[in-house]
Amino acid sequence: MQFTAAVGLSIVSTIVSAIVAVYAHRRSVPGSRGVAAFSSATAVWAGGNAVQVAVTDLPTKLLAINVQYVGILVVPLAWFVFAAEYTGRESWVTSRTVGALAVFPVVLFVAAVTNEWHMLVRTDVGLETADGVVRLTREFGPLFWVATAYSWLVSSVGTMLLLEHAIRVGSEYRRQTVAVLAGVSVPWLAQTAYFAGATSVEPEAFFGVTAAAFGYAIVRHDLLDLVPIARDRVFEELRDGVVVVDGEGRIADYNPAAASVLGTDLATGERATAVLPDAVLKEAASDEAATVEVEGDDDTRWLAVESNPVSGAGVGELLLLRDVTELHRRREELDRENDRLERVADTISHDLRNPLNVADGYLDIAERTGDPEEFDRVRDALDRMDNIIDGTLRMARVDLQTPEKTDISLTEVAERAWLNIVTNDATLDIDSRDVTVRADPDQLESLLENVFRNAVEHGGEDVTVTVGVTSDRQGLTGFYVADDGPGIPKADREEVFKRGFTTSSDGTGLGLSIVADIADVHDWSVDLTESAAGGVRLEVTGVKAHVERAAEP
Repeated sequence: MQFTAAVGLSIVSTIVSAIVAVYAHRRSVPGSRGVAAFSSATAVWAGGNAVQVAVTDLPTKLLAINVQYVGILVVPLAWFVFAAEYTGRESWVTSRTVGALAVFPVVLFVAAVTNEWHMLVRTDVGLETADGVVRLTREFGPLFWVATAYSWLVSSVGTMLLLEHAIRVGSEYRRQTVAVLAGVSVPWLAQTAYFAGATSVEPEAFFGVTAAAFGYAIVRHDLLDLVPIARDRVFEELRDGVVVVDGEGRIADYNPAAASVLGTDLATGERATAVLPDAVLKEAASDEAATVEVEGDDDTRWLAVESNPVSGAGVGELLLLRDVTELHRRREELDRENDRLERVADTISHDLRNPLNVADGYLDIAERTGDPEEFDRVRDALDRMDNIIDGTLRMARVDLQTPEKTDISLTEVAERAWLNIVTNDATLDIDSRDVTVRADPDQLESLLENVFRNAVEHGGEDVTVTVGVTSDRQGLTGFYVADDGPGIPKADREEVFKRGFTTSSDGTGLGLSIVADIADVHDWSVDLTESAAGGVRLEVTGVKAHVERAAEP
């Protein structure tokens, strides 16, 4: 036995490679199989070299070399498997592909073991002693050089995959790839130098550098904790936002859709708490999917957030972000529609029951007594029901979905609304200025119609209704509708906007509640005060308005 620097380096390489192989074997992330196989093969290769250099007899050296061939032939195949899995090309690593690539290594191994019968791998072997060290001398046959070309070809494919990957991924993954490539290049360069005669140290003695590079990438850059396959697999299949957060709470990767739905800039390596909204982080910490509200620079969005662990607990989280803003808004519209229908149902079931019971009672009396006054009371109850039905239908027809606003003439809308009601001897007086307001035409018409009807019903047959505009120092702020009727007591002015509240015995309490609902969906404010004539003045403010032109004299 003899101990040389090459033996020491080979032993160190064997130990370090074996440690990395065991650690990688215990992981279950894409690429771990390749790392485990590659490191195991380099351990066998380096270990066989340690024995071959240490022993001094030819048969043992040749036996050690045959053992080395197990590692020599597995290394390029394992390198390819690692590169394909790590870069997201798992479909390349099939049993058929691996089997095809393994055919030649198996043939070469058999040829190496039986070399003395055909001399295709080694044409000549011997021993020589230099500086007190017994070394093996070899002349390589044609099959050895074919095997070398095969090894370089398969290894080059894996290397090109990693180089291409390093160009297009984030900086954290680029550091992983560069560290691994740098480590692998050392024994390959040593092999070139060995065959060129520049060194007598076998290249496999330097596989410890490769193993150390894998170890550095694992410890320093989380090589087997979170690998970029998450990006290649998920990002290509989903159009939703995807953010990968590693075990240290850093943004490991993300797709463009994530930055878009979040309305913010993202960058790999940053702390998730610094760039992700608090609402998203809060829901990501829970076990169930949830919808959160996110305030952007220009608008508010609703995102469905779902968190899934990546390759085991504690390794990382995959956040799926789906923009459900449109769905949320439609749901809100549906809720408003349901509320409107519930109001109609409540009115029919409650408000109509009272006059119906009254009519039924008076009808029984009238049938027994034949008193005309009882029939009049029945008629009054039926009139009351007619008013309730009319008001309920008006409320049901008000479409309180998101207003489709446009610039419209307040005068034209007011005139149309006036024609929609029974006005008796009432008159309409409109401000001489033609004011343009931005509103939904149908909803504004319904608002004015309800205000006008309320003024005529409660103000008297000859009431005068005035439509004008309000302004302050900044310009026009909205409009008002006033009448010269009896007015509304101050104590009741806040209550009249509530559904069902009325100050009259035959009122429905629906008209002004409809007005309040329409103003609300337009983001307007509505207020009730006393007019200059002592009647009612209803002001609508917050309206985008301007004077379009002066009315013709």
